[in-house]
Amino acid sequence: MSGTTGVEINDKCIAEFNDFKLKKKYRYIVFRVSDDLKSVVIEKTGDISKTYSDFLKELPKDDCRYAVFNFQYDQGSEGQRSKVIFFLWAPDSSKIKNKMIYAGTKDALKKALEGLQIEIQGTDPAEISEEEVLSKCKLISR
Repeated sequence: MSGTTGVEINDKCIAEFNDFKLKKKYRYIVFRVSDDLKSVVIEKTGDISKTYSDFLKELPKDDCRYAVFNFQYDQGSEGQRSKVIFFLWAPDSSKIKNKMIYAGTKDALKKALEGLQIEIQGTDPAEISEEEVLSKCKLISR
């Protein structure tokens, strides 16, 4: 499966995402486009004990990334909830070509990763802050 950019989704990305989703193997997975621009590959995983702050530290300041995160939060009287969130991180300081490749490949990756509940696109840290993500989760939980 490839996006409009011709970048393929590596099978390991799908297999590890399924383990992330079904077996709760990781808190998050960070994906990147390979150096040869031919496939999306896994860059890092965070074990289940990792926090959202740990995840944010994994995102580069000057380059694009995709990621999935199992975000857990308290919905008050309705109890604990969790959402599988898909991120497209494309900071303003990243190269235009990279932004175009990531934007053009995003839909193919999202289609391959079945079960995503929320999508967040961020160009600066404020857009992916824990408060912003919590707000989006609670909005969808209503």
